[in-house]
Amino acid sequence: MPPEPDHRRRLGAAGEEVAARYLAARGYEIVERNYRRRWGEADIIALAEDGTHVIVEVRSRSNRRYAVEAAQSIGPRKQRQLLRMAQGLIAEHGTELDVRIDVMIVAPDRSGQLSVVAHIVDAIEGS
Repeated sequence: MPPEPDHRRRLGAAGEEVAARYLAARGYEIVERNYRRRWGEADIIALAEDGTHVIVEVRSRSNRRYAVEAAQSIGPRKQRQLLRMAQGLIAEHGTELDVRIDVMIVAPDRSGQLSVVAHIVDAIEGS
């Protein structure tokens, strides 16, 4: 039986919070959360220390066993949307903007606390 929508929303929001804290602890500046434009939505827009703008897609799972599946759940349609987000971000801020797309997987650790299982840098080719 699939999880209830409210549970999924809460898990997603909690996962995005964990991902944002993880990035901030590693020197990223969180520029915007839930970045919405007509071409799509990105969970996090961050600025890396080298000046690269990073579009972050966060995938949260309630069980660590499904962490690998989380990365695989970013299919061709979502990849195209993320690439459009990168193009839109460049169009908004200028062609000199360096942009990449990262994917972060969040799942419970052994103690049951949500934590980042994987941070896949430059996960989507073409960004």
